[in-house]
Amino acid sequence: MKISKFLKLWKEDRIFFYPLIWLTCGFFVILRGSINHLLRIEWLDLDIVPIFLIYLVVKDQDYKASCLAFFMGILTDIFAPCQLGLFAFTYSAILFVVNHFRRFLDFNNIKTSMLLVVFFLLAKWSFFLIVMRFFPIRQFIGLIPVVLVFVSIAITSLITPFLFYFLNLLRGQESQDHAQKRSPAYL
Repeated sequence: MKISKFLKLWKEDRIFFYPLIWLTCGFFVILRGSINHLLRIEWLDLDIVPIFLIYLVVKDQDYKASCLAFFMGILTDIFAPCQLGLFAFTYSAILFVVNHFRRFLDFNNIKTSMLLVVFFLLAKWSFFLIVMRFFPIRQFIGLIPVVLVFVSIAITSLITPFLFYFLNLLRGQESQDHAQKRSPAYL
């Protein structure tokens, strides 16, 4: 198969867009501690993985969102000093609940997406606080003041519209390129 034919199939099937999301989330998970240390915001827990998960749910990509949640959770578990599977289970369980209640929500509104990101992060932190009571991981995960958790959630939810806009722009550009190639004027 020629490279040009492969690239054409690659672009038409949006094979570029979703791996870009996976790579972005993967690099963020791997470099998260370094980025926070470099910017001197160790106290702030920004997590963009839920934003990408909610974006995939909004675009009716439930299977891709579930796989992304599980694998980014496993990757986070590898780099975090906690029981293996804790983040993977947390991300997957919360995404399951979001998918279950999606028929009652209007995803065309950006406020709904922001509220879902807030719900996702609140559920994540609530689950971690419950788990920290029963498992001996309290020594590894420092107790973060509740105010800082709410500040982190607020900042992450405020980042959501900008990332959604950027992803829609990137996805729309792909759709325009694909539509332009199919138009009679292009031929």
